[in-house]
Formats: sequence, structure tokens, C-alpha cells
Amino acid sequence: MGYSGEKSARFAYFATLAASLTAFATGSCYSWTSPILPKLQSPDSDLNPLGEPVSTSESAWIVAAMSLGLIFGPALTIFLLKFSTKKYTLLLSIAPIVVAHATCMITYQPKMIILARFFMGVGTGAVWSVLGGFIAEISEDKNRGLLGSIPGVMSNFGSLLVYVLGPVLQIRYFSLVHLVPLILFYILFGFFVPDSPYDLLVGNRHEEAEISLMKLRGSKNIEKELAFMKDTIDSKDEDEVTLSVFFKERGLRKGLMICVLLMAFQQFSGILAVVSYAQTIFSLAGDSISPTLSVILLGIVGTVANIISSFLVDKMGRKILLTSSCIVEALSLFTLGVYFYMLNAGVDVSALSFVPVASLMIFMAFFNIALGIIPWIVAGELFHTSVKAIASTAISLSNFIFSFLVTMGFPYMVEYLGMSWTFWTFAMIMVVGSIFCVLVLPETKGKNFQDIQKLLNK
Repeated sequence: MGYSGEKSARFAYFATLAASLTAFATGSCYSWTSPILPKLQSPDSDLNPLGEPVSTSESAWIVAAMSLGLIFGPALTIFLLKFSTKKYTLLLSIAPIVVAHATCMITYQPKMIILARFFMGVGTGAVWSVLGGFIAEISEDKNRGLLGSIPGVMSNFGSLLVYVLGPVLQIRYFSLVHLVPLILFYILFGFFVPDSPYDLLVGNRHEEAEISLMKLRGSKNIEKELAFMKDTIDSKDEDEVTLSVFFKERGLRKGLMICVLLMAFQQFSGILAVVSYAQTIFSLAGDSISPTLSVILLGIVGTVANIISSFLVDKMGRKILLTSSCIVEALSLFTLGVYFYMLNAGVDVSALSFVPVASLMIFMAFFNIALGIIPWIVAGELFHTSVKAIASTAISLSNFIFSFLVTMGFPYMVEYLGMSWTFWTFAMIMVVGSIFCVLVLPETKGKNFQDIQKLLNK
């Protein structure tokens, strides 16, 4: 988000990894229901701490409560950013997730599990509203994409932890495990990572901003970058921080439109439906590999793909990765739809039993290579510091509303459209997404804020 210095700083990577422990925590929240919901539906008291199986309605709300909480997370961010910097907003945003896991350790009522899931959503929504902006502000132009992709990698590691440990641990011990990275985050990030230099400059804490930037860059030679940051901040009227400013300026309006549509394509790819109902999908497909193992394989593929993405995003750029991701996801979803069409038509698909796992692995891989994280990177790049809080909140809110619609709508789509047309619908949306990336999305790789603004104002 600023001047590209002569040397890379290791501390900026440490700061990003420490901040991204929040993404690790949210990744585990997203996939929490995959191994835990079957336990809550079990009559076995050794598995189910509630003593009796949850009802169908309770099961649905346990899945959807997090998506509902996500919608409220950005509002928490708006409130916190009025009184604190992005660093302290992150520290406070993770508190609802701590409360959620602590609740799951001691609760014996379905309503409390639903409430805990809601808190997971609130914390997750708040974290993702501010995390991308914080990382963009501590990065250099040349490594902004790499650092910005780290939260996606960490999120996938969090999901993978759930897939591996969830089936073998009791819920109370499973919840205890989830508190470990949160405590680690409070220690590493809270005590060792400074505030964003941009936030400190906006707050007229110039000496602290200089110290922060020297720490992040590992050098005292930061005069040029610090001057660039001051010029960037001074180029905007800090009083113009209401949503109305996005309707007045072409660049802001176009940037917001691009980010909201990227979030729409991200969620209407069907990713949250795949994550939440993966075991059900594999069970319906009748694949020879067990649903539990299939879900673990999906988690591994997603994690590896995210790691690969972190090395590609600053080399290949955002545009080509997103376009390729949408095209391949469309093909994999279309193939999966054909499989279910043949299965429901009574065609012998025993020779094609590998198709569901293969299709969803390809889908998960290319989602995590680009569509899973690059929209968040772009959202952290397109907006000036003076409007970034409102922009991030609006973009995150749109993402979470879309995710809630997909999570709640997926069972009804399957019921009324069938599994095949459900996946074909997602595939068609991915085709539209690829066209959007080719025709509208600007390439922001290696560009500073001023260059990006010129692209948006064309």
C-alpha cells in the first residue's frame, strides 16, 4: 500500500503470520459443523454432550447461525474503529470466538450451541472486515500479494485441523484445542506487533509511526516511504468518511462495485455449501471413499493450493489467477452436476465413482488458488486509508450476506432443483465471474495506491 523499499523485512512476515492466527481461528469456525454436527445428531452420550440428538431444525440453525453472525461482525468493526486502531480492533474482534469455544466446553443445551455458533460468526465477520486492510498497510508494493495471501493459507490450516481432530476428540476437548491459537495470537500479536504506520499517522502519532515502520522494514532508512504515506493520507479529506462519498467519486464507486461483485462470485461459487455439506454430498454420491476421508482430502488440497497461491499472486497477478480460477471451477461444478444427473437418471455410474471426489478436489484447489483470498487482497488495495474502514465493512457485510443466502438456500435448491441443477447454477455463475474478471477487474499487482486510483478513474 505504499512505497516499495529496497529490502524486504522479516518482521513484516512475522507480523502478518501473527495477525493471521485470527484467520486460522475463523477457518476452524467455518468447518466446525462438518465433524461436530454428526456427533450432536448421535444418540450416543459418549459422543453427544447434549444427551439426546438435536432436531432437524436445531441442526439447520447450528449450521446457519454462524452465517447470521457474520452479518453482524462488520457492525462491530465500525464501532471499534471509531475508538481504536486496526491492531486493537483485531484484538477485540477475536473475543466473541473465545467466548464461543468456552461456551461449547461447558454447554448442555442446543440453544447454547446455536448461540456459540452465532458468536463464532460475529468474531469471524469482524476479523475479516479489518485483517486485509491491516496487512495491506504493513506491506510493501512488491510483497503485498504474498503477505495478503497468508490469511487464506492460515484459514485453510484451521479448517484442516477441524477435519483431522474433530472426528476423534470429544467436543469439550475439541473446543479446548481451539483456544490455543487464540491465546497464542493475544501473546504474539498483542505484545510484539506494532500498530499500522498508516493508523498512527492518521492519529497524528508521527514518532510512533516512524518507529513502527522501522520495525516492520528492519531498517532506519524509511524516510521516503514515510513521506509517501504522509502524502497519501494528506491527499484525502479525513472528514469524508461517510458512505455517501462512494457515490460522489467515480474511483471509489467503481472500486466498491468491483469488490462487492468479487465477493458475490466468491460465495455463489457454492463454496460454503460444499464446506458445510461435504459429507452429505459425498454420501449422496455413493463414492467408494468414506465421506470423512473425502472431507480431509478436500482440506489438504485446499491448504496446499493456498500455499501455492501465495507464491503465484505477486508473480502472475490477480487478474489471470481469478479468471483461471472461475473457468476451472465452472468446469468442475458442471462435471459434478452431470454425475448427479446420470445418478438420478438411473445410469450405472460405478465406473465413475471417482468423479465426485476428483471434481470437488479440483474445485477446492482452484477456489483456494484465487477466488478464496484474492478478493480480500483486492479489497485491501483499492481504497484510501480515510475510507478503508467503511469500504472494508461494506464489502465484508456483502460477503457475509451472500454466504448466509448460500448456506440457507442450498438445501432448498437441492430439494426443488435437484443436485445436478444446483451445481450447474453455481457453474453458470462462475462463467459470468470469469467474463467479469477479463473485462472489468483491474490488475493491481506491484502498483501503489496512486497508480491503482488512476486505473479506477479511467
